[in-house]
Amino acid sequence: MTATASDLRERLCRAAARTAEYPYKCWAFGEAVAMRGLLEAARATGDDRYRRVVEGEFDRWWSARRGILGYEDHVTPGVPLLALARSDRRWMPAARSLGGLFARVPRVRGVPVHRPDLEPFRSHVWVDCLYTDGPFLALLGRETGDARWSDLACAHARAYLEALWDPATGLFWHGYDAETGRANAVHWGRGNGWAMMGLLDLLRHLPPHHAFRRPFAAVVERQADALIALQDAGGHWHTVVDRADTYLESSIAAMMAWALGQAVRLGALPASKRDLALRAAESARAAALAATDADGRLTGVSEATPAGDLAAYAARPTGVFPWGQGPLLLALADAVAPEAAGEAPR
Repeated sequence: MTATASDLRERLCRAAARTAEYPYKCWAFGEAVAMRGLLEAARATGDDRYRRVVEGEFDRWWSARRGILGYEDHVTPGVPLLALARSDRRWMPAARSLGGLFARVPRVRGVPVHRPDLEPFRSHVWVDCLYTDGPFLALLGRETGDARWSDLACAHARAYLEALWDPATGLFWHGYDAETGRANAVHWGRGNGWAMMGLLDLLRHLPPHHAFRRPFAAVVERQADALIALQDAGGHWHTVVDRADTYLESSIAAMMAWALGQAVRLGALPASKRDLALRAAESARAAALAATDADGRLTGVSEATPAGDLAAYAARPTGVFPWGQGPLLLALADAVAPEAAGEAPR
């Protein structure tokens, strides 16, 4: 049965309430999408309580940092930070500081690395970085009118594509060691969600005629083809998307429910593929809703997942986490009150 508009709005409010209750770390991978989801829930419902939660988390973070950011801050929710700054300019110093952090991270064989201060990860990069870096830097360029930020966004995205995209399959690897030049050779499902969502937001925020819009859109199209072909009959994807011997994982469906619709709206897919993508998005949204409990918690989401071998992904426990709640909020908010194509988050 197709959910009604009022039912979707009620589900959005329940999911937002649960997302607002989470004890955020300020910050860890996966929390940015929850902040984005809460802002979208506020936009779609007109309930400003969700926005105030986001403001409170940023207040806590910025007060603790006292204006000085370290490498650990590379996971800061940059796009939500700029969304706050649009109406409250006191957040612009924090946004510029975050931009400066991305500008100064070291490169290893041309790849920006984010934790050179941690010995096990000093030359590592993760597919999640396609979600954190490029969209924020491109939006910073848009908000400041400084094209250098947009160019830096594209430089980061191009380096990650070179390291992590597997053109033979159209999918993304999870992790890459720039020192050895080796990827971990696992097509992690949520990682592919981060990649597509990040590339779409990068396209959203880049100037309309930027030289790299077409190459990035071509990657989105190729990845969408691959993921749609791998979607389970019930609307889900396996936690390693091309390995049916791994379990079905719920955050991927929530991500794809939003991302495939956005790919159509932003013109990243040709007309001949749009209906198929929209059907896959609708099936994914239904799957995500079926996995959401009565209190608004998306269940069946794999816990924080380091890059590893196939067995590590197959054995990862599941639960309820911000990196599932955030995509669920995005998908529901877009169903309740669709975003305009190219619109910056508010």
